[in-house]
Amino acid sequence: MKLSVNIDALEKQRFARHVLHNQCEFYYHQDKRSILGKCKFNNAKQVFIWGRRPPDIEAFKLASNTADTIIILQHAKNPRREQVPLSYYKQNFKKVLYWLSSIGRLKLSRWQSIKKTRQPKVLLFYFTEAYKKEWQRHFTENHNVEYILCNSPDVSRFGATTDTKICTTPVPCFYVDEPLTHTLGITEQQEITLLIELQQLIGDTIYVKLHPRSNTDKFKHLNLFKVVDCIYQNASTVAGYRSGLLDYQFNNETSLTLQKDLSWQKQLKKHTSFTEQDYATQVKEYLLKHDL
Repeated sequence: MKLSVNIDALEKQRFARHVLHNQCEFYYHQDKRSILGKCKFNNAKQVFIWGRRPPDIEAFKLASNTADTIIILQHAKNPRREQVPLSYYKQNFKKVLYWLSSIGRLKLSRWQSIKKTRQPKVLLFYFTEAYKKEWQRHFTENHNVEYILCNSPDVSRFGATTDTKICTTPVPCFYVDEPLTHTLGITEQQEITLLIELQQLIGDTIYVKLHPRSNTDKFKHLNLFKVVDCIYQNASTVAGYRSGLLDYQFNNETSLTLQKDLSWQKQLKKHTSFTEQDYATQVKEYLLKHDL
């Protein structure tokens, strides 16, 4: 049996479906049925882990006792912040509670499991060196690790709940949305203030495709923002925080990037080369070739 470890069903839809096509069981850190249900790790020969969040690390420790192969995948470009402000915990209280519950459940299952005499094979598919280094600290007791460097993902698909439409109409600005209240731990009013500042900087229509985890009403009273269901490839300016979608092959002239001090920084576009075979395709081909 294959087992995929994800935050929730939304993360499965955004990332896992591009590689696994639902051909496995799922464990969700933020789902009562997973946390309180029967432990699926004992019957899983291959365990897929989709990040290096605290409950993911605990899932790795459990799988190290039970699985034949552990496949660690990368879905986010930016490294996890080791330190966050107290406001982050307030804005993400429900998530933190779920994560603590999942960690407790996985620890209990690990203590009750019978450790295999042979170490599992660990495959780490990564596209940034930072992610590789983050995981290396957890491999001190496992010497059967293979590091597989891949190309960057196709950010127009990898992370989207459905296949994204691309619009080639030239527009003044495209905003790469992100739920900043959760990402940065700021209040809803602080996020609205940042969006108003962006309006003032652009002074024209700003097209935005909602992030799957965003509040659908946050642009309701912002008159220059227009919510759309596609990516505007030919926007003059592309704005956002740290979303992977900012790496899409936009034909923009400038970028407006939100900084850690909550200010907008204008930069000239840096064009990057395009690689045909993306991250998800490379991972799928490897898994198929090695019958995983």
